[in-house]
Formats: sequence, C-alpha cells, structure tokens
Amino acid sequence: MYESANYHYFEDVNWGLLRLWGNRKNLDVLDVGCGFATTSQHIQTRGNRVTGIESSAEAVAVARTRLSEVIHGDLQSHPITGRRFDVIIFADVLEHLAWPIGVLRSYLDLLNDGGSLIVSLPNIGLWSVRLNLLLGRFRYEETGVLDRTHLRFFTRRTAREMIESMGLKIVRRTYNPGLVRPFVPLAKKLLGTSIASDSHDPSSLIESTPYKLYMKTIDPIERIVASSWPGALAFQMIFEARKDP
Repeated sequence: MYESANYHYFEDVNWGLLRLWGNRKNLDVLDVGCGFATTSQHIQTRGNRVTGIESSAEAVAVARTRLSEVIHGDLQSHPITGRRFDVIIFADVLEHLAWPIGVLRSYLDLLNDGGSLIVSLPNIGLWSVRLNLLLGRFRYEETGVLDRTHLRFFTRRTAREMIESMGLKIVRRTYNPGLVRPFVPLAKKLLGTSIASDSHDPSSLIESTPYKLYMKTIDPIERIVASSWPGALAFQMIFEARKDP
C-alpha cells in the first residue's frame, strides 16, 4: 500500500516471497496493495495471471506497465466481486491498516477451494529495533520496519496468531534476513543521489555492483545466520496459509 503526500517511498523486491513462490505457474493471483508491482511482476513473468489492487493513482500508473490488470480502488472496501483466485497476496500491506484482520477476512471469500493466502509483514522484533528501544529510542523512518506509515506492528508470534485466528493453517513460512537491512538507508546515500531520488524503482540499487556482490556472497550467509534466531534477525516474515479443514 502506497501513500504519496510528502513521503519518500522506496519499494524493494521481496526476494523471500519469490523464494517461497518457487516455480508455480498457471495460477490466478490477486496482489492486494500491489504498490508498483515490483515483486508481483516476477510472479507474472513466471507464467501466472496476476491482478493487482492499489489505492494510489501514482502507483497504479506504474503497476499497469508491469501487470496485465490493476484495479484502482480502496483496498478495505473489497472492490472485486464474482471472481476467485488460487493465491491472494498481502505483501507488506497489513501493517498500514487500522484493522488488518477485518480486511483479511473480507478477501477470504475470493479464495478458491484449496487456494492459499501469502502474507508478508515487517518484524518489529528485529535486532536494531530492540537495541534502540533498549536505549530509549523509537523513531519513525522513511522506510523499513519503522516506516512512518505503519499503523500496526507484528512479531513472529503475533503475526502467526493473527493468521491462525481466521481459521487458517500456516503451511509454509520463510523470511528475509535483517542483519544488514537496517543499513540500507546508509548504503543508498553512499551509492549516490540517483537512488534516493527515484522513489519507486529500486533498479538503481539492485543493478549496482555492491548490491550484486552482496546478493552473491553475503545474502546466503546472512540467511543461514538469521535462521538461528529469526525472531530477532529476520527483517520480513512471510507466511503461506490455507483454510483449515
């Protein structure tokens, strides 16, 4: 979900969600709060039919260049009727909503029998947040776990409890590591102003040599280390759930 007024927005690719997705194809997918479709465009190119819903007109204009169908509307008013989907994705959206459980429930009727729900949430238990709280600091940022548009905060346990409270069974889970992620704002500054000025396209950062080197050498190690304590070392928590028979 994207808010534009005086807000420096940067939408990165959710690599953990794509790892969880794998090679699935020929599925009807609904991406709720698709933003600029930075992640869901990869799902479409893997052979799936992706429909996005987004409330920001600016984000919709960009997403329509990446997805075959994008609906401009209020996410909380359930703008889709008479359609069903194999997978519904809420990728880093629910933390922006005042009542995320109610919104999640309103979309479950759009899920095909045997379909699944994928939810990605930032982890408020990340080590950097814990450390700052220990030092008496709680400051909203332009991006990350403490993004200043976040209304709700989740740990791994409360995220799991929210999903299970709707009668869903978590069948798969993964995460994006957060050992290095708190230093991304600094990296963006060091890599140049062009990255900071392009609010919606992460390609300047992703295509940079340091980023490619990080993904090839550091990220695999970081994921292994983070697996020892994801509650404190995961930046994003990603769950896939199905209706519990």
